[in-house]
Amino acid sequence: MGKGHPRNEAVEALKAGQLKQWKIDNGYHQRSLAETAMGRYKQLNSPMLSLRDYNGQVAEVLAGVKAMNKVIRLGMPIRQQVA
Repeated sequence: MGKGHPRNEAVEALKAGQLKQWKIDNGYHQRSLAETAMGRYKQLNSPMLSLRDYNGQVAEVLAGVKAMNKVIRLGMPIRQQVA
């Protein structure tokens, strides 16, 4: 790992007590959300695409995302206003 490697920058920020600012500057939260979403997709569907045709793969992924969103929606609590 070189001097300018992102891991080294994160360690230096941690030592300096500026890890929170480093995460903001590097978009760490958005990357973490994207990795979590991909992990959920692969766990729910499959880590590999089964179709060979590009358009078929696109449709397969869209169907998987739709299924994942439906499962997530089913797990959300229903809010009701208390009178």
